[in-house]
Amino acid sequence: MVWITSMVAAGGSFAPAYQWIATIDIDYGQPLGQWQQLAVVLSTQLFGWSLGNMLRHVFVGRRNGIVWPDTLPLSFLIQALYSKQPHTHSNNPHVLAASSITVNSHFTDEENPAEADNKGAQVCEEFSESEVGAATTSRTHLAVLTCITFVYQVFISYIAPIFKSFCLLCLWAPRNKLVSLLGSGWNGAGILSLTFDWEALGTLQPLITPLWAQAQYYAGAFIMMYILTPIGWHLNWWETQSQPIVSTNVFDTTGNVYNISLVHRMRNPEAEVEQFDHYVPGMLMYKTYSPVRLTVNSALGYICSVAAITAVTVHLALWHPQWLRQATSDMAHALLRLWDPRPLFRARTHCADVEMHVDGRTEVLGPQSPHDERAQTKVTRVTWDIGYIVGRIGRVLIFTLTLCVAIMSPQLNISALPGWQTLIAICWAVLMCLPIGFVEAVTGFTLPMDLLPHMLGGLFQGPGTPIETSYFHLWATVPIRVALGWPGVRSFQLAHHCCPQDTPNTRNHPRRQLPWLKRGLLVGLVWGACVNHVSYTVFSRSLDERRSLPIETPDTNTLTAPKLIDFASSDPADILEEYYDNDDDVPIVSPMLGWHEPGEFGRLPAALSSELVVWGIVGPQSIFSVSSPYRMLFVYGALIGMILPPLFFLTHRLCQRIAQRSANRSWPYRMVRSLEIVAKEIQIPLVLTGMVAVPTIPANFVISGLAAAVLGQWWFRYRNKSLVDRSLYSAVLYTGTRVAIVGMFLLGQILTAKQMSLSFVSWWGNQIDNVEHCADI
Repeated sequence: MVWITSMVAAGGSFAPAYQWIATIDIDYGQPLGQWQQLAVVLSTQLFGWSLGNMLRHVFVGRRNGIVWPDTLPLSFLIQALYSKQPHTHSNNPHVLAASSITVNSHFTDEENPAEADNKGAQVCEEFSESEVGAATTSRTHLAVLTCITFVYQVFISYIAPIFKSFCLLCLWAPRNKLVSLLGSGWNGAGILSLTFDWEALGTLQPLITPLWAQAQYYAGAFIMMYILTPIGWHLNWWETQSQPIVSTNVFDTTGNVYNISLVHRMRNPEAEVEQFDHYVPGMLMYKTYSPVRLTVNSALGYICSVAAITAVTVHLALWHPQWLRQATSDMAHALLRLWDPRPLFRARTHCADVEMHVDGRTEVLGPQSPHDERAQTKVTRVTWDIGYIVGRIGRVLIFTLTLCVAIMSPQLNISALPGWQTLIAICWAVLMCLPIGFVEAVTGFTLPMDLLPHMLGGLFQGPGTPIETSYFHLWATVPIRVALGWPGVRSFQLAHHCCPQDTPNTRNHPRRQLPWLKRGLLVGLVWGACVNHVSYTVFSRSLDERRSLPIETPDTNTLTAPKLIDFASSDPADILEEYYDNDDDVPIVSPMLGWHEPGEFGRLPAALSSELVVWGIVGPQSIFSVSSPYRMLFVYGALIGMILPPLFFLTHRLCQRIAQRSANRSWPYRMVRSLEIVAKEIQIPLVLTGMVAVPTIPANFVISGLAAAVLGQWWFRYRNKSLVDRSLYSAVLYTGTRVAIVGMFLLGQILTAKQMSLSFVSWWGNQIDNVEHCADI
């Protein structure tokens, strides 16, 4: 069952490379060929799969609190539903057996007693044997909870969507724009905005993720959205009062969304041009049009993104130096073992037949008498293991071919990014797997890893190269997501949880299942990439048909072709005059249209598109120039990441020494001891990660998410529910939510095909034009 589940999870996951393909197609009008698209997707996915195999020895196990919390619901669900052990603890046959949960011994920290003071040991204590326990929830109860979740999700999505973003400030003053700016959960700061949508709350795993990690994550989000963002907008930091307070878009100096096509000029599509010569740097147009302006939340988010990556590296070097050295060594050995031919010759030990002279007789004693010491003669022979050899050669070929596709992208007409820069991006991905994977394995949260690759790619390429910059970002981030996701480490950890560790001679041991697990992940990954390719091909064809349709003007019902601007031969001043003073009823359309964010959807593509404008078109040279208001963003982030972790580490060590010299009952001892605990418990990377959560996700999750985490875990402890029950509840809530989403999507597609609309009657909780009851911002 683990093999099937891992294969389906690997194939069902979205290929991140298609986000890059869609961005360069929709935003920049540069679609790739179908075979080029498939080559990019397969190469990034398979390279991530190879990297995940190398990281298996680093991130799979129980050392330093590495438990991968988001794998626990699926792990316990598989063990509870598909265990072959008898139900021994209850007379009720519908109650899940305690003996079916076999992962108690996985959550101890016996291998590293020296690391007991580290945060990893604290996670191991939280997931100790007494905490794991046994399941006390019946299957009937789980089935009923799944149905209730399905009905609840349909209710708040279809009948009362106001509960998806319940804005208290907007309900109090629905016509006040300032209140709407601060209180809107989708388009504002989300102050006193709540969400009761488990689709939004369940992504952070509030019932499973360690409470100390969630508290620090939500503390960072609270500091950003309730303190820094409103204060920065009110004080007009970086001249941001003319822009929205929160948005994934970038803007010009007038407060309008930045028009990509006015900066990144496109050549005449009918002219014959050489490959990769479609785009030219539009620095003249950039100076004529407008500099880039960020929202105050985006500018602060850039600072915190740089600080988070810097802080996690410093944090690991200070608090977990042994793990960091061992992980680096394991990574290097895994890479060297891939090319080492010696393991191809496997040495096997055989018990040979021996002739013994007993009482004048010659007797042949063979391996059928294993307890006879006279018969046991071990002979070591070097043999060939065909299956192992084929697997090793296959992994070497996959790793080599994907690396060649990445380096030879210019020759394959995929991207003009030089091969040595692509190699730098790959090295960045390999190095950043360790700190990013450590945080994900212990807490379940993902560090913001998109900003620095964009900055490096823009610095290498210069202004006016968004496609090359995004391709650098593609190879610097996608292998990390694949290697640490279900196609890689998470599936290996799932097998580690589900398979018994104390029976090495059985076929269910992870070492026995490992070859089949790798093959299943490979098959699922390739199948998923092909399905993604077919889906995107159908989508791109429908997009081309919509682009070729004429546009109906608002004043008349006549169909008019859109007015296209020749950006190659026109003067920048003429283009701007045409753009701002268009008196005709014919809209000006550029083939480079940016992403928009309708409510809570489209935020990830919008964030990627905005970062390409900042770091690809404009470039770090312009952003960090002397005249730019953002020239110190990177410096601020680097200083915060390098100063705060050592500050808390030194405070902890200093208080520890002072406490050793003080009396145990004196008030200075208690105060110093409290300061020591606070300095040890605060994890700067987690706080910074919470500070960059918005605008990628809506701002209405802060209060509701923290309440769900605290109240949910408190209720399970109050009812003496174990970690198994928490995991099973989380799994069924997720299942009911996903089934509701899929069901409503299929119903909407069927009704659309029959030219019918899927809409409920309009009432207070379902105002289609204004669900949040907020004023237009």
